[in-house]
Amino acid sequence: MQNQNSGRIERSKRDKLERIKRAARKLFGRKGFEATTTREIAAAADIGAGTLFLYAGTKEDLLVLLFREDMSRVVRDAFATMPARPLLDQVLHLFGAMIALHERDRGLARVFVRELPFVEDRRHGVAELMASMLGGIADLIEQAKVRGELRADVPASRLAHSLFGLYFFQMQRWLGGDPITSRQRDERLRAALKLQLDGLRSDHSKMPAIKKFNPARRAASTAAARRNGRGGR
Repeated sequence: MQNQNSGRIERSKRDKLERIKRAARKLFGRKGFEATTTREIAAAADIGAGTLFLYAGTKEDLLVLLFREDMSRVVRDAFATMPARPLLDQVLHLFGAMIALHERDRGLARVFVRELPFVEDRRHGVAELMASMLGGIADLIEQAKVRGELRADVPASRLAHSLFGLYFFQMQRWLGGDPITSRQRDERLRAALKLQLDGLRSDHSKMPAIKKFNPARRAASTAAARRNGRGGR
C-alpha cells in the first residue's frame, strides 16, 4: 500500500512538472520573459502559485530548466550521430541541430538568446552544459589536428569558443530586431566558420611566401619603368 501511495505521489509530481514546463514554454514564447509572471504560469499549469515554487524558485530557474532539457538532448544526439566528415561539416552538423531546435519555436528561442547569457551560471548549471558542449567541439578539433586538417599548434579549447561565438552571433542576427532570413543565417554561418578554419589549416605554411616590402627596390623598379616608358615614345 505504501509503495502504491509513493508511486501515485511521484506520478503527480511528474504530471505537475510537465504542466509547468508546457505553460512556461507557451507564455515565454508568446509574451516574452519579462512580461510573463509566475502567477500566470501557475494558473496556466492549473496549480497554486505556492506550488510552482516547489519546482522552480524563480522564472530564471524555469527558463534554464527548459533550455537544459531541450539543448542537452539535441547536443547529445548531434554528437552521437556525428558524421565522419571534415571539421567544418561536423561543426555545422552540431550547430544545425541546435538551430533546428530553435526553428520549432522562435519566440522561445528569442528568450533563450536574450536572457540566458545573463543568468547566474554556477547556480543554474548553464556553465556545466556549455562546458560539455564546448569540450565536445574541442575533441572534434583535436581529431581534425590528428587528421592533418589543422595545424598542430592550434589551441582546441580557444578555437571551440571562437566557433561557438560565430554561431551565437548569427543566432542573434536571425532572432534580433532587424532579423536576417534563415537562408542568410546559414550561408553567413558557413562562410564565417570556413574563413576561421581555413586560416588554421595545416597546409597554411605551403602558401607562397609574401615578399617583404623593400622601398629601395620599389624606387629602382619605378625608375626603370619610367626610363623604359621614355624610350618607347
